[in-house]
Amino acid sequence: MAELMYMIATILILPALIFGMWASINVTSTFNRYSGVSSAMGITGAALARRLLDQNGCGHVNVEQSRGHLSDHYDPRTKMVRLSPDVFNGTSLAALGVAAHEVGHAIQDHTNYPPLKIRQLVIKTTSLVNKALLPLIIIGLVLSIVATSANGDIWHYVLIGLCAMYGLSFLINVITLPTEYDASNRAKKMLQNGILYDEAEYTAVSGVLRAAALTYVAALVSSLAFFLRFLALVLLTRKR
Repeated sequence: MAELMYMIATILILPALIFGMWASINVTSTFNRYSGVSSAMGITGAALARRLLDQNGCGHVNVEQSRGHLSDHYDPRTKMVRLSPDVFNGTSLAALGVAAHEVGHAIQDHTNYPPLKIRQLVIKTTSLVNKALLPLIIIGLVLSIVATSANGDIWHYVLIGLCAMYGLSFLINVITLPTEYDASNRAKKMLQNGILYDEAEYTAVSGVLRAAALTYVAALVSSLAFFLRFLALVLLTRKR
């Protein structure tokens, strides 16, 4: 059983690695592409977020500018939508899509959307998931190669720790994925209500939101592959 699990995980790792790297590059390139396409409405991401929050009973939620590129997130602890400078001040289709997505999370919180509440018990903001994607893939790849030839009781416990870490990562991603897709669906519906000018604008915004969602799919697949690999190694080293 352990040998079969090890084989499956080994087969999954390379595609997961490629998918994860592609997803990270794709979300940045897609955002940059549509950052150069101004919306017909000409509203900034900050103004849009404020408008959508007020329209959906979230007047208590504030909007502020965050630091860094693609650092956008909703913080349920402080009831704050934080938008990166490009989104906060931008009037592009990419900015509107991201701003509406974060408002979607605020609405989830306001309406007690169950998956979001469950996620909040484990992790505060999904921005941490995106930031951890590539580091977790690289660390897992390096350590899984080293683990193949390592022996000893100490290393067995290290493997247990790695198994637990990637198991937790997989659990977080399972919880996170539905909240992200739901927030994106809410965003698209809100933007269709007199904000997006035509089908071309809707297609562009959908592309931005889809690219962002794929990073969470990649994180899920990668964490599963490394969890299975380290779990198999734990079972195999226990037999030695």
